Amino acid sequence: MVRMTRAEQRAVTRERLIGAAGKVFCRTGFEAAPIDVIAEEAGYSRGAFYSNFESKDELFVELLGRHLDAEVDTLGHALERITTARDLAPAIERRYRVLGENDGWCLLTTEFQLYTMRGGTKASQFAEMYESYRQRLAALIATHFDRLGIESSLTPYEFAVSQIALSHGLALQRAANRSLEDTLPARALATFVRGALSERRHDSQDHPANG
Repeated sequence: MVRMTRAEQRAVTRERLIGAAGKVFCRTGFEAAPIDVIAEEAGYSRGAFYSNFESKDELFVELLGRHLDAEVDTLGHALERITTARDLAPAIERRYRVLGENDGWCLLTTEFQLYTMRGGTKASQFAEMYESYRQRLAALIATHFDRLGIESSLTPYEFAVSQIALSHGLALQRAANRSLEDTLPARALATFVRGALSERRHDSQDHPANG
């Protein structure tokens, strides 16, 4: 059996702590999650945590960055599969059905955003990371709108921001009222997409080009 180097052992410990933190955060929220519980979930001591992370905030930011990267990649793959503008709303609805089933990350992101706005130590890092996420979503949307010949009354950046706001707001509403169907986020986002894409078409019909 080949023994791991110190660097490899450290990498394994770090990954286990990150994986454990994701479970604990989704279970209890960010601020209520004790470092001792995260370490115990991973099978380590509090000392092992501080050997890898300076704070719970640092660990959360790294975990969130990975989550946002995965979100962009997943949405990108979903959009690549569609071939006409008509397919966009159904594709968005399919993609966001998982939101209704697991809204933990929407709630966590909202919680952490409020926490940073009230003086959290990673406020600037979170702001930069989340703006990068918005910009990447906007670039993705712009690329596929151009490919599919889609026009919208919203800019790609506005479209991305609205999509995020709807998904997070709907997650909060479902957390407050579990009688709401878990399909609501997906259906509402699909309705938003249809509306955002149809408004420009109506405008062009009402105001035909001269000549």
